[in-house]
Amino acid sequence: QKEKMKPKIDKYEKIEVIGEGTYGIVYKARDTDTGEIYALKKIRLESEDEGIPSTAIREIALLKELQHPNIVRLVNVLHTDRKLTLVFEYLDQDLKKLLDNCGQPLDQ
Repeated sequence: QKEKMKPKIDKYEKIEVIGEGTYGIVYKARDTDTGEIYALKKIRLESEDEGIPSTAIREIALLKELQHPNIVRLVNVLHTDRKLTLVFEYLDQDLKKLLDNCGQPLDQ
C-alpha cells in the first residue's frame, strides 16, 4: 500500500520569524524529512485576479539563474492557495547584520 505523500509545504516546520517585508514574512524552518534548515519567504497574494506580483516573478527568475557563493540560493518555489513560498538556503545573518557587526563604513 502506497503511503500518502504530504503536500510539499507541510514538510517544513516553522521555527521562528526572522524577517518581515512588504509582501510577506520570512521564517526559519526545518525540513522534517531531512532535518535541514531553510528560510521560507511567504509572499501573500492579495487577490486571485492580480496573480503573482511582478516583483516576485522577477526575483524568482533572477535567483533561479544566479549561482554564486555570495548570493543566497533559491532551493524551491511552492505555490499554495493565496501564498507563494520561496525556499532559500538558511544563512545565520543577512548583509545588513554583517555590515552592522563589521563596525566599519563601506568606503574603507
